[in-house]
Amino acid sequence: MNPSFLLVRFSAIGDCVMASYIATAIRSSMPASEITWAVETRCLAMVESRRLVNHIVDFPRDRWRKTRWSPAVWREQITKFAELRKRNYEYGIDLQGHSKTAICLRIAKPKKRIAAFATDTLSQKLSPQVPGNPDDKHRVERMMDAARTFGDFQVPLNPIMPEPISRLEVGLPADKPLVTLSTGAGAVIKQYPTAQWEVVINGLISSGLNVLSLGAASDPKLQVPGLVDQVGKWNLRQTMSAVAHSDLHIAADTGTGHMAAAFGVPFVSVFGPTDPKLYRPYSDRGMVLRKSSNPADVTPDEILQAVQSLLG
Repeated sequence: MNPSFLLVRFSAIGDCVMASYIATAIRSSMPASEITWAVETRCLAMVESRRLVNHIVDFPRDRWRKTRWSPAVWREQITKFAELRKRNYEYGIDLQGHSKTAICLRIAKPKKRIAAFATDTLSQKLSPQVPGNPDDKHRVERMMDAARTFGDFQVPLNPIMPEPISRLEVGLPADKPLVTLSTGAGAVIKQYPTAQWEVVINGLISSGLNVLSLGAASDPKLQVPGLVDQVGKWNLRQTMSAVAHSDLHIAADTGTGHMAAAFGVPFVSVFGPTDPKLYRPYSDRGMVLRKSSNPADVTPDEILQAVQSLLG
């Protein structure tokens, strides 16, 4: 009988990319295994559904929160949990460690379960955790420690990612090297200042590079002549595809940096309050710049020097 795994990682985008390393390790070591991933709707585009996992269970938590007291929502949640439980998983891994993911794993009731993290009291009580301090290792390595509870898995060089839309179909410029740049970040304190991004972009364009800005509708929009602005215009799959086709990607500490690392694209990541030792894009093909808890302390010149070093 083929082993069956339930991976629970609801969000966020970059964290789901990092969790893909663990799913890839399981798939590589046990090609015939049955892998199910429980994930939030907004992160679905980051989970490869043909080569990596056999089943995706979509948790529309953003929609549920809007009508959380509705009996219809309760019935839908019960149906989701019942769907997981009836599969009788052999192994279950909580790759997020929040109450919501711990509850999901506990109700699914795999024969054996483990959590890579436990960020609150309830999650600590519901699942056994990997021994050791979770802040001693990069998040990918900590999640891999959890998976190794059930097998001799090795971290892959790159995870299995969804197939990008073609460069032509996305509409990317092709006359010279392409640098993509994400203007925002998941938290305001992680964002790099707009005025400094504009200095960076001017420097890139003057160097003869195509520059395309990416981001959600809520992210900052930049006003630079020659910039191809796609902020708020593309969905997650289009954004992922643009990153995958880039010659280099630049971002603050946000999900697109992890996409670049997963696709083997050189990157420059500007960090501030979070620790790169734990959260940096998991690749040696890029550079992480951090001077303090304030991303603004990294100068535009330092970013441009990093780009020059990586592109030659």
